[in-house]
Amino acid sequence: MKTAEVTCPAGTVVGVVDGAARDFHSIEYSHISSPFSDAVPAARGLLIDATTPRPEKTALSITTPASATDADDLPVMVWIHGGRFEIGSHADPDTGAGAFAAQGVIQVRLGYRLDLAGLVQFPDDDPAHFRAAHDCQLGLEWVQKNIEAFGGDPTNITLVGQSAGANLVLWLTRRDHYRGAFRRAVALSPAFPRQTFGQRKASLRASLSMPITREKLSAADPRRLARGYRRFRTRHVTDLALGPGPLDPAELAEVDIVVTSTRDEFYRSGARTDAMGLGAATVSTIGRFMGLAPGAASAYLEACRAIDPKHTMGRFLSDSLIRRFVDRVAEGAPGRVWQAEFVSESGAPAHHCDELPSLFAQGPYEPGTGLNAAMARYCATGEPGWPPYQPGRSVLRTDFSCTAPKLVDDPLGYVRKAFNA
Repeated sequence: MKTAEVTCPAGTVVGVVDGAARDFHSIEYSHISSPFSDAVPAARGLLIDATTPRPEKTALSITTPASATDADDLPVMVWIHGGRFEIGSHADPDTGAGAFAAQGVIQVRLGYRLDLAGLVQFPDDDPAHFRAAHDCQLGLEWVQKNIEAFGGDPTNITLVGQSAGANLVLWLTRRDHYRGAFRRAVALSPAFPRQTFGQRKASLRASLSMPITREKLSAADPRRLARGYRRFRTRHVTDLALGPGPLDPAELAEVDIVVTSTRDEFYRSGARTDAMGLGAATVSTIGRFMGLAPGAASAYLEACRAIDPKHTMGRFLSDSLIRRFVDRVAEGAPGRVWQAEFVSESGAPAHHCDELPSLFAQGPYEPGTGLNAAMARYCATGEPGWPPYQPGRSVLRTDFSCTAPKLVDDPLGYVRKAFNA
């Protein structure tokens, strides 16, 4: 194994050379004294062994071109993974870092604390404070201070996340969180819980059978917490059980944002209900509990049938869990916004996460093509390649290979009319 060393303010980081790329694995950017304590910046001037992935750590990983030097000023993509705030890590091997390095883009994969440790709020926390988001803030600050030594341009950082990761991207773009650590943002299929932590605190307390305080949770057996969280999770199975929220686009900073959805996000989740012919009836019954405005069900179902009469429940789940938040950002963010909707090349449904193989050049997609190439260009230039959403509500509809892009007018207008703000 050939090693690579970079000396930066954090210390000397020892990684590995992998063909035309250098990998620096699992760099701990913070110090966490206990699972439910806020992190603080990591000590500086250390010798950091970054030769081996350690997914259990709250850390970040970096991939650069093998030839990158501190004089290169390459664009930087910081990736925040999804996974319902329950799974995933900075060490995911399928995030296509080598494909971006081949195009001259440095990729940072940023990890954060999950479920209870990352998302529970305590009485002394600010209402907008979540440890998962604060972890990411510290990671971005580490990148700002150190990425130049790896060949990156700290003034040209694009923050990208998908699903729960897109939630964090948008949360970090809030005016009360934004510290200039990134230049632009990409939120792929952002997901937010329908209720705030305060509204679900009693449910969590009952599931854990203990008071929700830092002291009690810190002293509890981790196995008991895991069992309690599973009970809590079953009570909120139709959306994120925990997560930053609510989303108010007016609170965002004036940062360029690309926000996207797949056309058919959660068709699989609604498939059984739709196959039984119960989609419309189920939506009419549960719609108001999942965000449909009073009296909106009939017109909404008519719009769903016009799009796809066989998947009314699947479309409702797609719209209520993802696409209404996409529309909300496009309509209300104070900065420039571009919106895109992904469809499949074959005409089959385009499900949640189906854009990721193209983005990260996983089979059958090749590096430097499709969404991988489009993201590399955006990170380098800041230009998405189609008109902003406003003033005409223009949206790019494209397949994952980006072979047949076209502009469409306001495809989420029916969602805006149907769902509560």
